[in-house]
Amino acid sequence: MRGATWKCECWGPPDMRARREAKKRAKAMEMCGTGGVVNGEIEEDILQRAKRTSKKCECGAMLYAGIDNYGLWVIRKVKTEHDNHTPKPSDAKLVKEYRMKKYTSNVRRQLMNFYDEGVPVRQAHGCIATETGEDNLPSVKDLQHEIYKEKRLKMEGGDATAMMAYFDKMQADNQNFYHAHRLDGEGRLKDVMWVDARSRVDYEEFGDVVCFDATYITNKYELPFANFVGVNHHGQSILLGCALVSHEDSDTFAWVFRKWLSCMGDKQPGAILTDQAAAMRKPLAEVMPNACHRWYI
Repeated sequence: MRGATWKCECWGPPDMRARREAKKRAKAMEMCGTGGVVNGEIEEDILQRAKRTSKKCECGAMLYAGIDNYGLWVIRKVKTEHDNHTPKPSDAKLVKEYRMKKYTSNVRRQLMNFYDEGVPVRQAHGCIATETGEDNLPSVKDLQHEIYKEKRLKMEGGDATAMMAYFDKMQADNQNFYHAHRLDGEGRLKDVMWVDARSRVDYEEFGDVVCFDATYITNKYELPFANFVGVNHHGQSILLGCALVSHEDSDTFAWVFRKWLSCMGDKQPGAILTDQAAAMRKPLAEVMPNACHRWYI
């Protein structure tokens, strides 16, 4: 028997999201050798960090339906009363699916034109609202997400070919130049990493402590730019490798770490500093088990 349950958006306790995020932080803190949970309970200061206004009010309105023996959907349980709140038609704007109904092909074209001209998304949102006369356009965050989807995997055709041709030229000039890439299921460039000859030489001497930073998104494709950075004997930062990645998940980071370590002769650094992204912890533990992993400030 298969079934599905539809609930009001306000179901669950007001601090449900805060507790879920606090548990994630507590687990992350435990993995990195610090506190966060005492006697199985989440510390109060961790919960304080996650406090925010919530629409959750433990509303019990719901509908449960299942498939009968004939393959037809049948409503089996329903509760129409909304506890602790009264729904209003104006609240529809809080649901993304309703907001996106206003994301027409005309709005999309205007948004992309503004973005290509360098207009900030917030300003573009106001301009589109004025030009179209629409009151309930998607939010600024919705439009930022649409741009993100449009741009991040557009590295195809001329741009990707030009970049790979440049890497091949660099490698022809110096065989110690290293680059690696992988494609998605549709044959488009997905992730790419490169390390020049100077970086490989520097790592031999200054590879004790390495900082990995994946917080940059400055290119027009919205692909996060990650880099490995070390420090030389003059206290100067030195670049030890770069990457453009399509996703900031464990699989992608594992691929980047594996390729970078391979080009460095499988010599693990003594310590590696990263931000607090949970997606990095497992790949680092697997690919560089001997490196001491710490978070940077």
